[in-house]
Amino acid sequence: MREEDTSTWAVIIILVMVFLLPIGWIFFAYPAEPHYVVTGEPVRDAAQAAGIRVISTSDITWPIPGAEGGTIYILEDDAGNTLAVQTQTFNSAESRDAAILTFSAQTMGKGKTAGTLVVIGDQLIHFDPDPGGILSRIGAELRKMQGVQ
Repeated sequence: MREEDTSTWAVIIILVMVFLLPIGWIFFAYPAEPHYVVTGEPVRDAAQAAGIRVISTSDITWPIPGAEGGTIYILEDDAGNTLAVQTQTFNSAESRDAAILTFSAQTMGKGKTAGTLVVIGDQLIHFDPDPGGILSRIGAELRKMQGVQ
């Protein structure tokens, strides 16, 4: 084996260790959320548990295959900070996961909305940017609901 071949293999192994192993660890550490029918309103329940008020709601259906409808919530805390949250229910795990991939594949400002996406069962929950800290307050409540069937 030539020295150039050895150097090439060393670079490939280092790249695999630096980039692919951490991605693999993420997949094992954070397994996919199973698809199940969510009963009730997770956002409203989490907000109430965290002491956040729901000041308005309206219906919405995202223009994505498999989307079955959801709700837009406007939340407000005691300091007057507000946060818009959208939920959307999907008819299958495949359509839900395709929506997640579509969201993740977009470049910020090039069709991707700013914010955070959370998965609970058959629902995707999108939080607008949150400068007031409401998401951090209800996030713990939402995490408790993940994987609960």
